[in-house]
Amino acid sequence: AVLIATGSRTALPPIPGLSGGPYLTNETLYRLSELPEHLIVLGGGYIGLENAQAFARLGSRVTVLELLPQVLPQEDADVAEALATYLEAEGVTIQTEARVLQVAWQEGRWTLSYERQGTTHRLEGSHLLVATGRRGNTDDLGLEALGIATDRQGFLQVDETLRTAVPTVLGAGDVIGNPPFVYTAAYEGQLAAENALMNRHEVRDYQALPWVVFTDPQVAGVGLSEREAQAAGVDYETSVLPLSEIPRALVGQDTRGLVKLLRDPAMDRLLGARIVAPEGGELVMELSLALRYEIPVSELARRFHPYLTLSEGFKL
Repeated sequence: AVLIATGSRTALPPIPGLSGGPYLTNETLYRLSELPEHLIVLGGGYIGLENAQAFARLGSRVTVLELLPQVLPQEDADVAEALATYLEAEGVTIQTEARVLQVAWQEGRWTLSYERQGTTHRLEGSHLLVATGRRGNTDDLGLEALGIATDRQGFLQVDETLRTAVPTVLGAGDVIGNPPFVYTAAYEGQLAAENALMNRHEVRDYQALPWVVFTDPQVAGVGLSEREAQAAGVDYETSVLPLSEIPRALVGQDTRGLVKLLRDPAMDRLLGARIVAPEGGELVMELSLALRYEIPVSELARRFHPYLTLSEGFKL
């Protein structure tokens, strides 16, 4: 058996002039020897936002350009808007619905032109970070000769047991696409190895997969977003609690954020959750287990949550 685990790389958008200068990616950004005077970030996903905040706190002027109407485009608007508000309060400039027309590297600086709301704008910066998605590292592997398919982004096509069209060739990690996390890659690697070497057909299970965006405050989630529930036609109820109503946040004098739960009203089961909070990622595993093992939401609220912990918000 063969396991393909070649990872992924930044997907470069087809913007004229981009290849004509030393653009940065998340793999090269931290090799800089000097702090950027003005860092322009293409892309308002988790990679773009994490690095935008980091360099703003280090002292760089930072501008984020996002093509879609909000940052974190796959998430609910209230979650994305809350995070954007906190980042802007720290000095990060965010321009959504910004379509970059062209870029140019001239005399050691980047110049961009972009269109927003029918008007063309010009922007100049010292450094340019491209954070516009990922592409699978499947070039020059000879997959075509074996009849193994990739999608338009170069991601290896596998079934739920991680097998390609050739059953003895499997894929794991970023090379097969979402979810692109360290812990899911490790899980897939183990699953693929066991399926291949023991002739098993165990399928990957991401029903209750927790994830975290490492901004400050963090954004964490598990299960369905409200947007996904609406698209799927799922009957749900929403409960949103601002952090300003949780004693721990008040005592810590940091009430940035919210806790949002989606519940199946007929079965009293958790459908999904989103958390915006300082160290919010520490809260999401409790909700992941509740979703995975179908613990009733009312039962979750009745359990003891120590006073002056953020998890107390689940029962308020």
